[in-house]
Amino acid sequence: MSDRNKRRRVADSRRGRFVVIVGPDGVGKTTVARALIARAGGSTGYFHFRPDVFHPILPAPSESMDPAIDKGSPDGSRLGGWVRIVRNMMRFWAGYLVRVQPALSAGRLVVADRWAYGYLVQPAALKFYGPVWLARLVLRLLPQPDLVANLIAPVEVIRSRKQELTSKEISAELAEWSDLPARHLRSFDTQGPPDQVAAQILQELGR
Repeated sequence: MSDRNKRRRVADSRRGRFVVIVGPDGVGKTTVARALIARAGGSTGYFHFRPDVFHPILPAPSESMDPAIDKGSPDGSRLGGWVRIVRNMMRFWAGYLVRVQPALSAGRLVVADRWAYGYLVQPAALKFYGPVWLARLVLRLLPQPDLVANLIAPVEVIRSRKQELTSKEISAELAEWSDLPARHLRSFDTQGPPDQVAAQILQELGR
């Protein structure tokens, strides 16, 4: 093995990991994120949706943080949606370069809630009314997570936590989250203890 390859392998082994947690509201994303960060130990980071250039990423979700997305209206400006998603793609990149990449270089585990995958599953909530191919293109152009942890649970369990959602809506979202065009997509059942789910995610990461 060449010295260059050896140096690359050493750098890769020291690099942190970027994990995105997805799934329907009520499946336990924030709870699992807390458990994952607690179990990983060391230096960690967390952000919801998009890293903010002007504010450091949090070390973990706050105890009061249980972000839920307003499902939005199914109608809106297609042009406005196009402008918004292109603008946000630049914001995602800026936040990644300023906040996430340095954290990964320092060996930190960075956990994100949803990232930009909501543009495919919950587009109205993000006021995006454009074509699916554009959302897929944007996702392809963004930095790729080391793992997309798709959280699943029985429909009745999720509905008991989020009664404003219908069983049909939950079933549809479960199917869509499980079919994301992500290179490293794995599903994890949240019926067990959050710490157990966190252990499974870390095992998938090889940590």
